[in-house]
Amino acid sequence: MNQSYCHFLLSATLSFSLMGSAAYADITIDGVLDEPEWLDANVYTNFVTVEPLTGDVAKYATEVRMITNKEGIFVSFKNFQPASVKRVNRRFPRDAQIEADRNVVSIDFDGTAVAAYDFTVGSANSRQDGIIGSGTYSGDWDGTWYSQTSTTGDYWFSEIHIPWTVAPMSGSSDGNKKMAVWFSRVVYNESLRFAFPNAFYTRTTFMEDWHPIEVKQVKASTLDWFPYASHNNNLKSPEGGTLTNDTKVGLDFIWRPNSTTQLTGAINPDFGQVESDDLVVNFSAFETFVAEKRPFFTENQALFSSAQPNEDVVLYTRRIGAGADSGLLDIDGAAKLTHYGKSVDMGLFAVREDMSEGGAGGDFISSRIQRKVDDLSFGHRLTHVTRDLLGREATVQGIDVKWDSSNKVRVAGQILHSDIKQVPNDANNYYAIDQQDYAGWMNWSYAPSDKWSHVLYFSHYGDEFEMNDMGFMRRNAFDEFFGYHRYDRRKYDQESSLLSGSNEFSYSYAENTAGDRLYAWAELKSEWIFKSTRKISVDLESTSSGWDDRITRGNGSYFRPSKYHAAVRYESPRGNDYVFSAKAYTGTEETQELYYGAYFSPQLYLTETLTLGGKVSFKKYREWLLWDGDASQLAGYQTDKYVGSIRLDWYPSNRQEVRLKFEWIGLDAEAINSYQLNNSGDLMASDIASSNFSVSDTAFQIRYRYQLAPLSDIFFVYSRGGFYGTEDGDEGPKTLFDKGWRGVQVESIIAKIRYRF
Repeated sequence: MNQSYCHFLLSATLSFSLMGSAAYADITIDGVLDEPEWLDANVYTNFVTVEPLTGDVAKYATEVRMITNKEGIFVSFKNFQPASVKRVNRRFPRDAQIEADRNVVSIDFDGTAVAAYDFTVGSANSRQDGIIGSGTYSGDWDGTWYSQTSTTGDYWFSEIHIPWTVAPMSGSSDGNKKMAVWFSRVVYNESLRFAFPNAFYTRTTFMEDWHPIEVKQVKASTLDWFPYASHNNNLKSPEGGTLTNDTKVGLDFIWRPNSTTQLTGAINPDFGQVESDDLVVNFSAFETFVAEKRPFFTENQALFSSAQPNEDVVLYTRRIGAGADSGLLDIDGAAKLTHYGKSVDMGLFAVREDMSEGGAGGDFISSRIQRKVDDLSFGHRLTHVTRDLLGREATVQGIDVKWDSSNKVRVAGQILHSDIKQVPNDANNYYAIDQQDYAGWMNWSYAPSDKWSHVLYFSHYGDEFEMNDMGFMRRNAFDEFFGYHRYDRRKYDQESSLLSGSNEFSYSYAENTAGDRLYAWAELKSEWIFKSTRKISVDLESTSSGWDDRITRGNGSYFRPSKYHAAVRYESPRGNDYVFSAKAYTGTEETQELYYGAYFSPQLYLTETLTLGGKVSFKKYREWLLWDGDASQLAGYQTDKYVGSIRLDWYPSNRQEVRLKFEWIGLDAEAINSYQLNNSGDLMASDIASSNFSVSDTAFQIRYRYQLAPLSDIFFVYSRGGFYGTEDGDEGPKTLFDKGWRGVQVESIIAKIRYRF
């Protein structure tokens, strides 16, 4: 690392290490509500119990005060919690699930119940934020806002400042802005949540039930620059290659000329692995979905959110920078423009990958327009990808609609059309494509009471419908019907040890477009939460026989027999310093042979700022049916699967975070049968023997983060990845672990600074 770069890091650290509590106007965000302005704030005290969803008056008093001025929205919580009630005061990294006492502020800046923003503060001032949609939630979004907490006697307090520039919003003609708010508080040790007003996300009218407010419209404009510099020092050279180091400099920026419009841009962005993905070994015919962690693709992303009820996604930003052949590509530039109008919201998204040196980089464009009129909202979505080297263009368009026909019924649907064209050339093996097709779905949800909820869903994907150039789709060429019914018991007798319980019954039927049944599936799940916060759940599943037309990767369909699954899960009282969850399960696989397994996941809160956790699991397959690509046949493997992970989180100060993360997956698979398919789709013994295999994959990372200011950080990251593979099939867990750890494939040190001006 060069001296000028080190000097830059050191200077930035010293410049901001003495920063204290932030002050805005006459309010200092220090968790102490001693400013006289709080005396004139709007006060909300009528909190009710929403978890469990009884609507009873809150067990412990909560007082929320709210002020709006030219600096933004200021919210304070005064939480009564007597000494007899354990206060869970744990620290967590930004955007992690806060498993502690916490306060939540949710704001619909337009009051339309289309999209809202969620700001959560833990009792130890951990922060989490996200975007709420109609029946959806995304924690990928990060906003610039401020908070602090304090404790005095039987009370704990939180103080929050949300600037007007945190998110785009529509303007008002008369200077008065209509919004809606929802406040909630979690008493973690008793599994209780209180809220004002009486609204909860299990209701179809969740966002419509929020408390309406009207404030003076503040015209705010900002221009934030996020320059970064990073250096990647590779300690392990690729096989047959030489050691390479990489230094990058780039710029992100956010311009809000007014409260309704925002432009987000990135020039030569850095997507180095300061946030590591979970380790996955996938032998199925279906792709693994990976959550987005890169700042540009999470900032100001609410308008482009495109999750569907079956978990497919029209805009899947992890495609960008991944390359057409799964080889990582740099990104030259990216821009995202959004505008929120009085009745119409619009957005445009464009990214260009690096196309130098004859690479298969592409241009990505996505647009979104939506409008809500009374109880009806509808919109149009487009994605377009061009890859010149491959001669490929892929366009997907969709029209979606949501209708709240009553306060108990919601209907949503979407029609999608894809158009894929590919001109044959040497880069695509002279493979021509010219295909167009449709897909669509409709979802009906009905909640007649807080005890009952029902969902019916139907989807159709055409044979040649394709959206994986810029979206995520598990498969095409199928029709599916799905039903879901849930009953919640919110109250038990005072003498009962139970706090709440639920029963769910789900079922689905799917067939491909040729009319072959893929499956008929049913699941019954029951859960009981005790007043001690222990939790027990039982899950029973049954799947009928059906055709598996994907397992052979296009080499015929297998008529699979029926299969079953059963599981029981236990979670210990969640407020203890030592907590754990455990699960045991069993079932039958594609050949009706038995599998069984279990996992144990402990968590030890050594102090309020030091947490050690992990997970160990084992799964035994009597016969795991996989596609053997080398022999072009199916094979049954007697398999042992081992998974282990360790994570340590330490917070030396409010601005520092140290994280250690280790993951391991090991497989011993012994081929016991080899199969071909006959004309009826049945398994027939093959004369060709498939090979055994053993696999061990390890990933280790130590990350140090120093927060200079909100969304401004210094990172130092050491990463190490190992892999081992053999045709033995019977290595055992110790050998797998040792060889997977020693077989280093990747080892690097990354230093990065990103600062917001």
